[in-house]
Amino acid sequence: MASPSPKKRRRVPVEPVLPDTPIPTGNAGEPPRYCEMRAEDGTLRPARFMSRGEREKGQVVSDFFGILPAMSLDANVRGVDSVLVSLLEKLDISAAEFAPEVLADAWRKAAGNFLSTRAELLTIADKKARIRTAHPAVRYELNQRKSQIIKALNAVLGEGCVTGVQIIHG
Repeated sequence: MASPSPKKRRRVPVEPVLPDTPIPTGNAGEPPRYCEMRAEDGTLRPARFMSRGEREKGQVVSDFFGILPAMSLDANVRGVDSVLVSLLEKLDISAAEFAPEVLADAWRKAAGNFLSTRAELLTIADKKARIRTAHPAVRYELNQRKSQIIKALNAVLGEGCVTGVQIIHG
């Protein structure tokens, strides 16, 4: 015989108790970090000071993600540009190496007219050049010339930029 399941307790939200400490203030010349706000019960409580711009950002984030502005202040919300900048800094590469114009120009110079019109240099990542072609004969030719392609790309882009080649059919 199965035992009855225990009753689940429902959590009741509890108002946090704040100690009677003075509200911290910023150093001279710095913007304030906290301000006093009067709570519903009439007591003064410390609240994080936000500038108008910070409040507007919080409202934009809350509108976009559909969350309360109070939650968005604690969330780790980053813009796409800041994420890309941090990734590029960690990879220790320059953004110009990824520019399609630079790759197309380097591929034309390294492969010549015949191969560059029938195959495309997609990316150079982790020192590996990824080349795409739809022609089986061109794929075979590229596989046969891998070492020559590496040397030619290094001559155009800089020594040690490319150490391997990956041929993608499609």
